[in-house]
Amino acid sequence: MTGFRTASYPPPRAAVQQAVVRALQERCGGDGPTGTGTEGRTGQASASASQRPSRPYRDGHLTFTLLDLRCGLTAVAGSHSEAQPDGQFCSARLRVDNQDPNFHTYVAARQRLAGVSGPRARPDAFAMAVRRQHEEVEIGGHDLMEVELWYDVPRDARVTGLRVTGDRDPSGYLSTRPADHAPDGVLIRREPLSGP
Repeated sequence: MTGFRTASYPPPRAAVQQAVVRALQERCGGDGPTGTGTEGRTGQASASASQRPSRPYRDGHLTFTLLDLRCGLTAVAGSHSEAQPDGQFCSARLRVDNQDPNFHTYVAARQRLAGVSGPRARPDAFAMAVRRQHEEVEIGGHDLMEVELWYDVPRDARVTGLRVTGDRDPSGYLSTRPADHAPDGVLIRREPLSGP
């Protein structure tokens, strides 16, 4: 029979689900080596290497997991703009989890790079705008989100991790005392990978 073509069907649903589970297991393997003081793989790995997520760290009502930290980036690009750094860009991918039943606010400017001093330890406003990242997000009860943080740091900066800071809301409905928090945030130690 001429002109006959066989139809191409998508793989069965179970096969797709198994592939997704395998990919997630490879990407989200859990904590880095215990007792080393630095979680995940170290910064001299190739650009294609990935890091394991940190363990969760809580500050206020918010729980933070550092998914990825990279430095030595030479540009940032988004849907409408691009830019080069004054020094080097560092980017962090962060999961923020509100396990409380009430709304709590995540503030990007409170998340600081460890090993960098002054205002450059805080996210770079222009790079964040290029990547269309909100400055503040009110997270609903029992919700989580993943965000990007972009920093423009000196070329010779020795980044040692990310210092995360949650909310300072009251600990409960009838309380006026703030939820438990570290006065200067909580340090997630991580040596950044180099490159995209």
